[in-house]
Amino acid sequence: MAAVTKRERGGRVFWEARVTIKGHPSMSKTFPENKKREATKWAQQQEVKIRGGEKVSRKGERTTVAEALSEYLAAHTRTVVNDGETDTVSTLSDTKRYGVASVSHHLGAFTIDTLSHKVISAFLKKLQETPIPQPANKTKTHPLYDGDRVRYYTPGSVRKLFYVLKTAIEWHAHEHHYPLGDKFEAVEVPPAWAAPRERRLQGDEEARLMAACDGMYKDPEGWRLLIGLALETAMRAGELLGMQWDEINTEHRFIVIPKEREKTRKGRQVPLSTKALGILEKLKKRRVKGEPRVFNTMPTTSPVLGRGFKRITKRAECVDLHFHDMRHEAVARFFERTTLQTMEIALITGHTELKTLQRYANLRPSILASKLDGAGMSKKMLRAMDKTL
Repeated sequence: MAAVTKRERGGRVFWEARVTIKGHPSMSKTFPENKKREATKWAQQQEVKIRGGEKVSRKGERTTVAEALSEYLAAHTRTVVNDGETDTVSTLSDTKRYGVASVSHHLGAFTIDTLSHKVISAFLKKLQETPIPQPANKTKTHPLYDGDRVRYYTPGSVRKLFYVLKTAIEWHAHEHHYPLGDKFEAVEVPPAWAAPRERRLQGDEEARLMAACDGMYKDPEGWRLLIGLALETAMRAGELLGMQWDEINTEHRFIVIPKEREKTRKGRQVPLSTKALGILEKLKKRRVKGEPRVFNTMPTTSPVLGRGFKRITKRAECVDLHFHDMRHEAVARFFERTTLQTMEIALITGHTELKTLQRYANLRPSILASKLDGAGMSKKMLRAMDKTL
């Protein structure tokens, strides 16, 4: 049954609401002296839920966001053995782990119950208006970067942080059997593609990029092979950096991307063109014994890779070009230079929404015009058409 009792402890007067039902752990919660009505309401609600067969827990009241996120990270790890040594690795992508750390920094002090949709909405809005702080260890601005420019979180980045928070907290609630209410449903989330990038390689930019790799202090040829494979396969940066030799099947011409490194966590197979096979053959000659990673001389994370690629684009005088634009370019080339259908390209690239994939199909007008003129048709088809005219 539900009961509300007035208590006094340490000079403080309060109301204790307690629910005691046979076969269910006792539950209690304290309320200020002037909140007797709220205490009574809470006790009655819990009793109704329990008698109705619902699982009731106060875990959400007692757990901070930081604690829940730490538990989420710990649960998404696995143990691996390399050369007899045991190591623990995360099954989450680098982006998601960085997102968890960022959300924990900003919202970690809130308990899950006090993390209302108003708090979350205010956080998302404030994040887009707050300058991203400079690194604490920064001493000077590198001549290749415009590092002193004030930067803000983009709507897309803010959206990712929201879904990182939502996924982790919903997982925690499911694990500990407590309700979340509408804290995530009523939030206004920034659009995914508020300002989608349409950057493609123009003119001789590809050749200039390859030449600019010579200026890299560490493994210029490795950078060229990495960029080349990205343009042939449309693989994401993280997928390329984590690629291992036992995931490559040159006989049947495909690369297996395991679900742990795939953005949608489904895994996929990427077919290999003749040019891609040639790049892998060069990489095989450079293979280091005992090193599972194909690009073992390259950075291990996408952010570090991006900084290196920035140096290459500066030397090549390629303005506003990111490494992820290589994927965009590769997908667009699939549309322009092959007869692959949209669904086939989606299987290669791992896009789950065709609407998102269609954004990449910004074909150059000259190529479309050549197709209209029959450039993509065989001579046999053209002769057959001439006979009917």
